Amino acid sequence: MKIPIIELKEGTLLSKDVTSPNGQLLLKKGMPLTDKHIKAFKMWGITEFETEEESDTPLLNFEPHILAEADTTLQKHFYGSDLSNPLLSKIYSFCLNRFALKLSQKGTRP
Repeated sequence: MKIPIIELKEGTLLSKDVTSPNGQLLLKKGMPLTDKHIKAFKMWGITEFETEEESDTPLLNFEPHILAEADTTLQKHFYGSDLSNPLLSKIYSFCLNRFALKLSQKGTRP
């Protein structure tokens, strides 16, 4: 999905490398954007970007007790983290899925 520079925000993931007009790599694809990146793109006159599809990581179907155990354990690791941040939220969902999957496969803590 192509978006203009005015719609970029911190944490957005780009699906293509961003290069300057002379071919210098400014940001590799898949890296989360920061305000510094956005300012640099403006300085280079780069105005349009390819972003990855926005999709939340869906939770797989796990038994409620497994999901609860995984969530309780991860809360300790993410203590003090701002889970309203879109990037942190995706990381948390990914970790929750992975941890719950390991718990369900082993029947115990991984």
